[in-house]
Amino acid sequence: MKPALVLACTFIGMGLAMSVPAAEKRTDDPGASQEIALLRLGYERSLIESSLAPVKQQITTLAGLEKQFADARDYDAAITARDERKRLQNELGRLDKELLLLQTRERALKTAMLPERIKLPLDSATLSDLRREGGAITGWSKIGAAATWKLPALPPGGYEVMLRYRCGAAEGGQLLIKEARFTLTTTIETTLKGPEERNAGTLKVSDGSGTLTLAAQSLVTNNLMQLLAVELVPASR
Repeated sequence: MKPALVLACTFIGMGLAMSVPAAEKRTDDPGASQEIALLRLGYERSLIESSLAPVKQQITTLAGLEKQFADARDYDAAITARDERKRLQNELGRLDKELLLLQTRERALKTAMLPERIKLPLDSATLSDLRREGGAITGWSKIGAAATWKLPALPPGGYEVMLRYRCGAAEGGQLLIKEARFTLTTTIETTLKGPEERNAGTLKVSDGSGTLTLAAQSLVTNNLMQLLAVELVPASR
């Protein structure tokens, strides 16, 4: 075998050795706590992620060697390089599927570890054209008035947005709820018996470390509501 091809194959072996050994796959250990299982999943995922770049580099190297040998009419070496390249491409496909599976399991486990409800404290919101008064966020009298929260590193997925508010007979309108990519619009309706909790709908969260914003989209008269609480409920619950 040509020296260049021997060297490439050696590097390939080193790259594949970075894959997760079967003996280390213990994320399904029934005796492991959720925290330990999550750590194991993260460890296995990081090993695969670190092996992707070297494997891709070797595929590129082998493709170059295959062409080099073919141009030199060294067809045996070209065929060997081609076979190694195809084998490595198959391995890359396997790693990709395994990585997707680990990411899915990791998200599911993180979701299962969430509390029943994730409270977004009113005093931690950044306000625009609003104010805090009497334990509520008030002053929703202008289109675009908004309250924004930093999300607490939530796993991506759907979350029901639970709002507790007070809305008089002459108040109300449309509220826009948005995160990094997705939005949700809900109607703020009159609460006849004092403050009430309403389900604004399910918002898909793409960036659980990003922000969540509530913004006045339309007004019936001169005020939308008095907001008393915001909580997120994982939709999978």
